[in-house]
Amino acid sequence: MKHAAKKIRRGSTAILAMLFLILMTTLSFAMFSMSTLNTQSASNLSDVNRARTSAESGLRWMAYRILKMNRPKTTSGTITASVADALWTNIATAVQTDFGSLVTTSERSVTINGKTITTAPIHSDGDNTTFTLKIQQHPLFTGDTLDQRYIRVTSTGQYGSATRSSYIEFLIDKKIKFAVVGKVEIQLGRNTLVQGPIAMATAGKYPPLLTLSDFQHFDPALKTKIVNYENFLKGTHTAGGQTVANHAGYDGRIATGTDEATYAVSQGYADTNGDNYIDEYDLFLKQYDKNGDKRISQAEFTNSSTGLSYDANLFAAIDSSGGPMYSGDTTRAGLNDGYIDNSDNYAKVFGQIVMATSASGWTSNLASSGQTINDQIGGPVVNKDPTELAVQFGVSASDIMDLSPANFNATCTNYRALSGTGGGAASHTSTVYTNYSVTSANANGTAVVEHTPYGSTTYEATYQRPVFNNVTFKNCTISKGTNALFNGCTFQGVTFVDFGAASGTYNMTNSATHGSGTTVTDSASGTTWSQRMKTGTFSTGTTLTSTNSYGFVDGNNLRFNNCTFNGPVAGTDASAYAHFSNSWEFTGSTMFNNQVDQTATIICPNTNIEMGSFTDPTQSPSTLVGVVVTGNIDIRGTSSVDGSIIVTGDGAGN
Repeated sequence: MKHAAKKIRRGSTAILAMLFLILMTTLSFAMFSMSTLNTQSASNLSDVNRARTSAESGLRWMAYRILKMNRPKTTSGTITASVADALWTNIATAVQTDFGSLVTTSERSVTINGKTITTAPIHSDGDNTTFTLKIQQHPLFTGDTLDQRYIRVTSTGQYGSATRSSYIEFLIDKKIKFAVVGKVEIQLGRNTLVQGPIAMATAGKYPPLLTLSDFQHFDPALKTKIVNYENFLKGTHTAGGQTVANHAGYDGRIATGTDEATYAVSQGYADTNGDNYIDEYDLFLKQYDKNGDKRISQAEFTNSSTGLSYDANLFAAIDSSGGPMYSGDTTRAGLNDGYIDNSDNYAKVFGQIVMATSASGWTSNLASSGQTINDQIGGPVVNKDPTELAVQFGVSASDIMDLSPANFNATCTNYRALSGTGGGAASHTSTVYTNYSVTSANANGTAVVEHTPYGSTTYEATYQRPVFNNVTFKNCTISKGTNALFNGCTFQGVTFVDFGAASGTYNMTNSATHGSGTTVTDSASGTTWSQRMKTGTFSTGTTLTSTNSYGFVDGNNLRFNNCTFNGPVAGTDASAYAHFSNSWEFTGSTMFNNQVDQTATIICPNTNIEMGSFTDPTQSPSTLVGVVVTGNIDIRGTSSVDGSIIVTGDGAGN
């Protein structure tokens, strides 16, 4: 029997081994390549990320410089495309000047080519990361929907070979960043709510700010609770063997989730309205929210023993706050809905408070009184920017604004040009004056003698006034020395009030000199100027007339009673604040309904303004729209200012 021959396969294992070696070698090369590529990609991504971060840093850096640089000024109240276009050269110069202050010489270079500014590379940190800025005014191309009011800042960041660019658009506009700003002490009484930042620019005046609580005057039980809370805020306690303040800062509110809040809760205080803060509003809400729905109705705020509201003005002030600020602005939820609740966002001041004085300086001034700063800042202060202190001290003038009255000269001149014969041909009847320079000779009523301020027990002077009854004035100038009472009159268009000095030692205008040629700027000399007499001796009870008083002839102390202003009222820029001689009073039911220029209602640097009644808070309900520039202003009664108040005088008490 034969057996089949046995087949022997030689070398097959070696072939498989070689195949595996080739496969492993290929995979190794692939893995090496991928590893190298990943490392390179990671490096590239890191470079790109650093370039992007640098570009974003450049935008923030430039935004800060724009905020701090000496920006150009214009007398135009509204920035149009043509006004913005005319400002470009000054803007470019301002940027170039600002960059000249940079520490590194190589970074100061700025190239201006038409409507484009290009900077040198600027290092964003200690390594080779840089950003370059390009600043361009629109329009940038044919069909650009943005006009000359818009400026694009493009920041190109670079790190290594990686570059990334980002840009942001800036709008050239003219707005005051403060709701109230001045050189004298600011006092906010009860039922006075401010929506916007407040600034006091004079370091040596005390108290720089005095705000009164809105919840202490109508309910003794609630007052006791709030006083106890205010004492708690300025008190201390022991924690971990250390003495710590119950609350740091002067904003009157404690944030929940903090050690301060933990201790406050242990002492019986709570965030009643659930807004993540404990403040006196929580005590108010707890007192009157009878059904626990976290809001107070008008019925709940009615005194059961009298059947009257505890304070109807306070209820209305809170419920009506935060209304639309411009045409088309969204109306907030809960506006005037008859309830006080979280939708009303109650705050005594809804914005940051900044002051030139230091906290230590204010504290030192209070030492003899036994009070603290907490005692003089009543009510919660809610800063819109949680990254900044609600109350900030030692703020430089450059971070506030230049309040020199001379800065408003051009604006006053512009308004003057729109009144009197500047408005057109002059004409008049017994009841209508158009484009006219009004004097006391035009009065149609019997002269009266009255104190100024009207109704005050601490009046500063006594005037004999000519009287105008029920007259309509269109684009008229009220000549200096008129010192009239306007009763039931209507003012249309632009009303301009003139005053100054025609004779005597002191010159109260910046346009001419006379007498000794002395132009004064301090309020003490301004008072002396006001009290100059032709005959006799000045006293607050002496009736001033054109016969016996230089201050009467050279100034203009006016009272507007039950009048209507359908346009702005402006006045000459006096070089010094002079109290009563340059003073306007708005009494009775005088109303402002500005239909001419929404940018401003009153422009009268260094003039004293008195609004409202000393005795009846329901009198003189006025609404002022736009900027109000005065030397001093006292607003009493029920009024609303939808704009900014700028106080330029330095001689007023508050």
